[in-house]
Amino acid sequence: MRRYHLTINGQTYTVDIAELSNDRFAVQLNGREFEVQLSESGEVSEIVPRAAPAPVAITPPPTTAPAAPPTAKPLPPPTTVGDNLIRAPMPGTILQIVVSPGARVKRGQPIIVLEAMKMNNSIGAPRDGVVAAILVKTGQSVGYGEPLAQLADA
Repeated sequence: MRRYHLTINGQTYTVDIAELSNDRFAVQLNGREFEVQLSESGEVSEIVPRAAPAPVAITPPPTTAPAAPPTAKPLPPPTTVGDNLIRAPMPGTILQIVVSPGARVKRGQPIIVLEAMKMNNSIGAPRDGVVAAILVKTGQSVGYGEPLAQLADA
C-alpha cells in the first residue's frame, strides 16, 4: 500500500492506495475506504464505497514468547496482459530506459525508470523473457496503463 499526503487549499489529506488489479484500486482517504476503477484513458470510471471490516476481537498474545515483528511484503512486479505489454502503473515521465530491445531479462529486472510525484520508480519485468520493443522515449510523459515495453518469450 502506498501512502500520499495531499494538501489542497491548506488542508492536508492522507491517501492510502493499494492495487487490486490492473485497473482497480482500494483507496483509503482519511479513514474512509473506496474501490476505484480506472478506464483505459486513465480517468476514474467508477467509485464504490467499501464496506467497513467487521470488528475483530483482539486477545493479548501469550506471555511466554514475544511476538515476532511483522515483515514487510515486497511489492509485486507490474503485470502484463495477453498482449505481453508492460504498462505504466501510474502517470509520470520516462527518466531512463535500462535495457534495449533484444535483451534477455529475468522477472523483476529493471526495464524502465519512471519518475512520478518526484520519486523514481523502477518498472521491472513481470516474467523472464526477451524485450521485443521499447515503446517510449526518455523524457516522454505517460499516463496510467500506457504501454511502455513489450516482452516476447525467451
